[in-house]
Amino acid sequence: MIKREKIQLFTGFFCFIVMLLDAHFTRALTDWGQVTYIWNTHLLLLLFLFGAATMSKRYMITTALIIGSIFDLYYIGVLGIYAVALPLVVWLMYVLSETLYQNLFTYFFGMIILVTGFELITMGIQLFFDLTVVNPIFFVTRLLGPTLFVNIVLFFLLYYPLKKLFANE
Repeated sequence: MIKREKIQLFTGFFCFIVMLLDAHFTRALTDWGQVTYIWNTHLLLLLFLFGAATMSKRYMITTALIIGSIFDLYYIGVLGIYAVALPLVVWLMYVLSETLYQNLFTYFFGMIILVTGFELITMGIQLFFDLTVVNPIFFVTRLLGPTLFVNIVLFFLLYYPLKKLFANE
């Protein structure tokens, strides 16, 4: 079996484990921030970002749909927020693939754009269906800012291991 097939074989399971880790890290950071700031880690988006560089579009979007649905059912109880946002952002990774997958800087700024887009999409869905009411100033300063900060740190910690894992060899 070539390396890509081996990685694809375990990617779905690995995404599920990363989804669980993501939720626990987010919860721990939010508790640490005393609920003043909301620190959403997006390890799963980071994994999808690197996986989309070498894996098939159909496989990655399907995996994102399944993982998003599981996340919705287990953590939120409302099917549709992550089941829509996650595949949409993965699809966007493929749309932007010519720009994203060139070097460290394009990965970095792509990650910032995709995390911001993901947060805007999930918030937009919640606002559209009246699931929440949020002040735009609160959203930017207390949710988006801390979320981008923690994901920038995670990006630099995980860039080389993920790049090596999903290397096209």
